[in-house]
Amino acid sequence: MRNTLIAAVGIAALVLGTLAGCAQQSSKMVMQNTQVYSAYRVLASQPQFSTFVQLLKDARLRFSLQTAGNYTVFAPTNAAFAELPKGELKNLEKGINRNKLRDVLWYHIAPQQITPVAAETQPVQHMTNRQKALIKAAHGQIVSIDNAAVVVGPQYAENGVIYGIDHVIMPKMR
Repeated sequence: MRNTLIAAVGIAALVLGTLAGCAQQSSKMVMQNTQVYSAYRVLASQPQFSTFVQLLKDARLRFSLQTAGNYTVFAPTNAAFAELPKGELKNLEKGINRNKLRDVLWYHIAPQQITPVAAETQPVQHMTNRQKALIKAAHGQIVSIDNAAVVVGPQYAENGVIYGIDHVIMPKMR
């Protein structure tokens, strides 16, 4: 009887040791496969932002969102671009309008991370194009920028935070 008990305890220890080893190895694999991506890569991985991503490429700004920083990106969804007046998107895509396109895109990106607390205490924030945007927060979340509502996010990247918005916001013409 005693030998049977010792054998059972031995088998139980062996099984538990094996399971613990598998769990530890599984944990290591998960940690090794966990990666944090740049804001550009996060945007490019989501079909709902494909127009914004293409415009970043056209304006030669995609590398800006791949570099170190702490950006806040208000990315219009494809549906937001579809609501632009007829011909406006085509006009922005023309090479001769690259500076205007850059100004529009930079108006969707803040060079610092804007937290809900910051938006509540100081709702007017400077965007990368040096113009000011009205950012509203409620219940601990950023809910809008100018006339565009946040519909996706926040999504975090290694160099900032991304919010999807339902309208393309236009900077004031200089």
